[in-house]
Amino acid sequence: MRSQFLTILCVLSFLSCGWGLAESGIALFNPNQVAQTPYTGHKDTGTGEEDRRDPKNFYQDNSANSDNPTPADPYLVQQQSRAQFAYSLVTLIGVVLMFRLRKLGFYIYVAGVLLGIVMPIYFVGFSSLITSFGVFGSVLFAVMYGFCLPEMK
Repeated sequence: MRSQFLTILCVLSFLSCGWGLAESGIALFNPNQVAQTPYTGHKDTGTGEEDRRDPKNFYQDNSANSDNPTPADPYLVQQQSRAQFAYSLVTLIGVVLMFRLRKLGFYIYVAGVLLGIVMPIYFVGFSSLITSFGVFGSVLFAVMYGFCLPEMK
């Protein structure tokens, strides 16, 4: 019998993996459009002096973030989306097996998380860690799945 905790973890992981597969699929087939996505960061309010007094408003981080896709090169966008697709697919397979109470699913999930950390670094470099598809949240999920290992066979 699957615990409620494991069921909730699996459902959240299903949603996350599905979103990752959709997002990476779009980027794989439209790398030029994804690379040209405009930056939607801090907008100047025209009140320069007030912004200087508040460090949160004055400091503008122009590095990569969720609003500013990295990299701007379509080839690298495609490489990074391949990495995200592989990560999402492998972790989805692991979650399906864990949902069916198979312990093997945990090990496949952990392998997928490791792929999600290593592949973007290999394809794009360490700058990809800024937008590394929620892999760090998956590490926390792997720890929580670890607590559910005794109920899996």
